[in-house]
Amino acid sequence: MGNLQYQQAGERDCANAAIDENYQNYLIDYLLDGGSFLENYPDLCLDPVGYNQAIAYMYQPGDFTGEREDIDYNKVPRVYGLMDSRELEAAGVTRVRLSPQLGLRGQGTLVGIIDTGVDLTSSFFRYEDGGTKIAAYWDQEDQEGKKPAGYSFGREWDREEIDRALEEEPRILPRDENGHGTFLAVVAAGREDEEAGFSGAAPDSELVVVKLKRPKQYLLDFYSIRDDVWACQEDDVMLAIRYVLDTATALQRPVSICLGIGTNLGGHGGNGSLERYISQISLLPGISVHIASGNEGISGHHFRRNVPQDQEFETVEFNVADGENGFIMELWGDAPVNFSVGLISPGGENVERIQLKRNEFRNIRFFPENTVLQIRSFAGETVGGEQVIRMNFRSPSAGLWRLQVYARGTGNRTFNLWMPITNFLREETFFVSPEASDTLTSPGDAFYGITYVPYEVNTESLYVRASQGYTRDGRVKPDLAAPGVNVHIPAPTAVRRPEQDGAQESGGSRREVSRSGSSVAAAFGAGIGALMQEWAIVKENDLSLNGQNMRFYLIQGAVRSGAYEYPNREWGYGIVNLYDAFLSMRR
Repeated sequence: MGNLQYQQAGERDCANAAIDENYQNYLIDYLLDGGSFLENYPDLCLDPVGYNQAIAYMYQPGDFTGEREDIDYNKVPRVYGLMDSRELEAAGVTRVRLSPQLGLRGQGTLVGIIDTGVDLTSSFFRYEDGGTKIAAYWDQEDQEGKKPAGYSFGREWDREEIDRALEEEPRILPRDENGHGTFLAVVAAGREDEEAGFSGAAPDSELVVVKLKRPKQYLLDFYSIRDDVWACQEDDVMLAIRYVLDTATALQRPVSICLGIGTNLGGHGGNGSLERYISQISLLPGISVHIASGNEGISGHHFRRNVPQDQEFETVEFNVADGENGFIMELWGDAPVNFSVGLISPGGENVERIQLKRNEFRNIRFFPENTVLQIRSFAGETVGGEQVIRMNFRSPSAGLWRLQVYARGTGNRTFNLWMPITNFLREETFFVSPEASDTLTSPGDAFYGITYVPYEVNTESLYVRASQGYTRDGRVKPDLAAPGVNVHIPAPTAVRRPEQDGAQESGGSRREVSRSGSSVAAAFGAGIGALMQEWAIVKENDLSLNGQNMRFYLIQGAVRSGAYEYPNREWGYGIVNLYDAFLSMRR
C-alpha cells in the first residue's frame, strides 16, 4: 500500500493529475479489465490502490458523457453524499469500560474518520496539556504544503505540526466547515468531559483523519450535483482508506474506520470498486470498517417490480420537481433476461422502446420540454454480471413521467430502479409507488464491512428515514442497529494551554449539538470496534481479529427484541451490545 503515482508511458506530467480538471479519473481492476485498457492507453497516469485495483488518470479535457465504448460501468467513479440529517449504556460500552476484567477505553488503537474533516481546536481532541490526539490528518483540499509520502495531492499534518499550530497560530489549521466529520469523531473517540457528562465510545483511542476533497467538476456535472451540496468521489475515498491503513501500519496499531457516506447508484450487491476494497481489507488482522446504511427508507428513490411473462412491459411513474437540474436513474436486472425502456414525458411526447445494442449510447432530446436523455446499456460488464441501464436526465421537465420497462427472455424478470440519494435531489422528485426495502446505500452493501442502521435509544424505535435491507443479491444487511437518533454532544469548545496568556475556564451551561442518521450509528460502531481491538490486539487476546470476525462476535452479542424475527430487513441481527458480545465468547 502507499505506492507512488507513476506514469505508465508517454510524456505527460502526472504530478497533478489527481486534481487537474483536464484529467478524468477511472477505476481499473487489473484482473478483470486492466490489461486491455492499459494497452489501449499507454500514456495513462496510474495510482495503484492495492488488491488488484488502481486509479487511472486520462488526459481528456472537456465534458464527460459516458458514451465511450471502452469505459464500462465500474470504471466511472461514483459520487457520495453524507448520511446524516444514555447511548453508551445502551450499546454496552459503559459496562465494558467499568468492568474490572475488561476496562476498555480504546488505549493503543486508532479510529479513522474519512469525512468533512474535524475541528482540530476542539477540546474533545486535545489532552490535558493542550496537545492533540490526532495522530495524522490528510487535507485533500489543500494543495499547499507537505504532501503525504506516496500521494500526489493534498496536505498532511502530523502530530507535531498540529501541536505547534495550536500553540502559535490555530487559524492556519484545516477546518471542518460542515461539522459532520467533527460530530462523528466526537461520538466515536471524543475525550471524556466530566463537566458535561459526555464521553466518546473510545475516548482513549487516537484519530487518523482525512478531509475529503470535492469531486472534479466533470463528475459534478455528469451527476448533476448542485454547488451547495457536499459530495466526494469514489477514488478519493479509496485513497483515503489507503492513507489510514498506511498510518496504522507505520504506528503499528489496529484501526477502526468510520464511513458515514453513501450513494444509491450501483448494483447494491457489494461488487462496486469501493465495496470490494473494503471487503478485502476487512479480512486483514487489526482492521475493521464501520459503514452507514443510509437514510433512504422513505425517500421514494427505489422501485422494484416484476414484468409478468405474458406482459410486454411494466409502467413506472415518477415525479420530477420543478427546478431539478438533472439526475441519473439506473435500472438493474439479471441475465439472461434482457431489459429495455421507453419513456413518456409530462408533455406527452412518447419515446417508444429504446433497444440498445451492447455498449450503445444514445442522446435523446424531448420537445418542447428541452429535456435531454443520455442513455446507455451495460450488459454483462459489471463485476456481478448484471445488466444496468444508465439514464442521465439533463434539465428534466417538471411533472409526471412514465417509464415503460420491457423484458425479453425467460428467467427472473424482476428489475430494480434507483434514483440518487436525498441530498442530491429536490424533495418532490420521487417514484410514485416506491419500495422501501433494498434501500441500503453503498458502500453499506460491502460483504465484510459492518453496516449500521440508526435507532432511538429511549423508545427503541428505528430512525424514521432508516434505509432497509437486504442487498440485491439477498444478503442480510444492515448488520446491526446502533444509537443514531437525536444523539446529543456538548458543543465543542476550543481550548488553550493553561500557560497561555488569557486562558480562561468556560463557565455557564454548554450548548448542545444534535444529529440523526446512519452515519452517527456508524460512528458508534467505529468506537465499539476500537474497544474490541484494544482487547484483542493491544491486550493480545486475539491477534487474528479482523473485521469479519468482529462482525461475527458483535452479531452473536446483539440484543434481539421478542417482537421480531431475526435477522430482518429493518434491524439486521439486532441492537449492538459490546458487553454481551464479550459474554457470547465465553459460551
